[in-house]
Amino acid sequence: MSKHSDDRAASDPEPVVPNDRWPITRRRILQASAVAGGLVALGDTGLAQETQTIELGGEVSGWQGVAPSEIEGETNPTLELEAGTTYEVIWENLDGLPHNFVIVDDEGTELERTDLLSEQGATQTLEFEASSEMAEYYCEPHSATMRGEISVGDEAEDTEEETAGGEATPFFEPGVEIGLQTVADGMTAPTDFDAPSDGDERYYIADQPGQIWLVEGGERQSEPFLDISDRLVELGTFAGEYADPNQAYDERGLLGIEFHPSFAENGRFFVHYSAPPNDETPEGWSHVEVVSEFRADPPDSSQADPDSERVLMEFQKPQYNHDAGPMAFGPDGYLYVPMGDGGGANDDMEGHVEDWYDENAGGNGQDVSENLLGGVHRIDVDWVCEDRPYAIPEDNPLVDVEDALPEYYAWGLRNPFGISFDSEGRLFVSDAGQNLYEEANIVEAGGNYGWNVKEGTHCFSTESPSDPPEDCPDTAPDEPPYNGQELQDPIVEYPHVYQGQSVGITIIGGHVYESDLIPDLDGQYVFGDWTSDPAREEPAGRILAAAEPGSETAAGDEATTDTANGASDNATNEEPNNTTSDETADGTEDGGEQTNEVVPRDELWEMTELQIAGTEGGSFPYFVRQFGQDDEGNVFVLANREGVPEGDTGVVMEFVPPEEGEELSIPDASEDDQTGTDEQEPTNESTTNESETNETLDDAQDDIIEGNESDGNASTNDSALENSSE
Repeated sequence: MSKHSDDRAASDPEPVVPNDRWPITRRRILQASAVAGGLVALGDTGLAQETQTIELGGEVSGWQGVAPSEIEGETNPTLELEAGTTYEVIWENLDGLPHNFVIVDDEGTELERTDLLSEQGATQTLEFEASSEMAEYYCEPHSATMRGEISVGDEAEDTEEETAGGEATPFFEPGVEIGLQTVADGMTAPTDFDAPSDGDERYYIADQPGQIWLVEGGERQSEPFLDISDRLVELGTFAGEYADPNQAYDERGLLGIEFHPSFAENGRFFVHYSAPPNDETPEGWSHVEVVSEFRADPPDSSQADPDSERVLMEFQKPQYNHDAGPMAFGPDGYLYVPMGDGGGANDDMEGHVEDWYDENAGGNGQDVSENLLGGVHRIDVDWVCEDRPYAIPEDNPLVDVEDALPEYYAWGLRNPFGISFDSEGRLFVSDAGQNLYEEANIVEAGGNYGWNVKEGTHCFSTESPSDPPEDCPDTAPDEPPYNGQELQDPIVEYPHVYQGQSVGITIIGGHVYESDLIPDLDGQYVFGDWTSDPAREEPAGRILAAAEPGSETAAGDEATTDTANGASDNATNEEPNNTTSDETADGTEDGGEQTNEVVPRDELWEMTELQIAGTEGGSFPYFVRQFGQDDEGNVFVLANREGVPEGDTGVVMEFVPPEEGEELSIPDASEDDQTGTDEQEPTNESTTNESETNETLDDAQDDIIEGNESDGNASTNDSALENSSE
């Protein structure tokens, strides 16, 4: 058997979450395949040879059948094979996201596997001899959507993961029912929200293209409070080599606003945005993340002074993603500024430095000496030093530590996308994952949150991000500046895929609910996921909540969690880290032997999915962009219906009791183009993952999302969002 790439393959990049999928055509794939060598269609008996050929196109929405004619035009077609016959599967990467081809048996055991291929238009060949054990094929980073059956004679079995009732068990149990009431709409992609404690009911909303909108008296003002679109990098135009030049998805823009605690007296507020490269930007790098102060004079005016800008911090960014977002003033009066690890996959691309963990290449997350990427920073904006336009609080954890940057408050973060303090002074920060997991943390001074040694509670490998090792360090080196510190685990963690179903792409951090409007939600940490659609196209966000173990809300409303959406009680944590294998609903294999946990639920806060009144099945028909909170503890969700910074579907909605909520629905596609896809032209999401996704609003979110990557999670997640993510 053999496997090889017929064009250049990247080593394992995080997914870059696309806005548009390149349309598949038989002619394109046949042309690309012909370059690799003469092909024989499986059903062409006139040209029969010893090796039979199957042609596919690979894109995040599914494997596209090309040849033989029996599978042409099908998505995730069943591959009919004969035992003992040699086959070659030749597939083309249609969307520029990382894909590979894996064959498993009916127990999920890997039989064949190729390396990841991420270059659009590149082809890859896997040659193998069919055996009766073969049951499924899938793409490892996008196993929820790129997955099909293999039938070998009469021995193939149905490997779809189902519960006894015929439906996969959801990862999140249903939680409190809430209503949503629109506060403002007509924006593009709202990225942050602030409501200064100045005695007036005023809301300020940041919009990704560069505007801050003032909402007063229940109305959004017709002119922006501040417009800095002329200072932003041009969205959708990319420097460097990581982003596809044709993609529309972009994580840059106006990403955060935060008003000074004494705004009512001094009119000062702070803005985080993405600027073009400047004289300090290394050649080939993407852009500069900027934190600046502006003023409104007087504070109650309807417009700020655009000429009042005073630049405080600049972060040179090698890639376009992992830019973080909102900032937060702490109860100590200091400004907390998160920043992503520099972008790209794995934290090991250009602009990522060496760190102490030799098993992984990179990176900025585990370095506190070379740059300010991959952490949370704490600065005093009320003082100016000789060498800085701000002061360093004397109790910052790395003050007076040799070879360490004193701005750092915490580190080991990938893309901290959501930061908030609760009334107890606890600092909550979400962190978009890459290939497999999303997380949120309670961050403390000097804390190391693991990236890229770990992804959530799990080990991470730059060589095999989708197949991490079982063992990795739990502590940093016992020498300055780390001094043996423990790698901190999150309070919230969830997988991208659970029992073959997509869970999410890029985590979006939120706030602890501290309002009396919805008593059952009081004290819970409210957060979300950019979209649960693994193709990164549908506005299918999740609004989630986590209750601290032992709290009154952690016990849950039994009537709600037992009956809403018909969810069963066996949504357990028992599932292999490789979520593509066959398990029963309770996480055991058919033989009844208990498998490894997908996440350690008994060590995490109790997670649920909030049920939205006035929607189909309690779902949320938007992309979740961010959350906001006013000084009375009310929570707002910022959302839109497009995965790219285009259009006017952006909306801000307040959490209200279910009976006060609005009816929410997805408009007809002809009325609301959800992703801006042009079906005629091959063009290239997340925020995340790194979807990726998982980059994913990667990863896509990088991907994303990471989107996850996601990286789109993105991520891909990288997305998220690059996975995610984003």
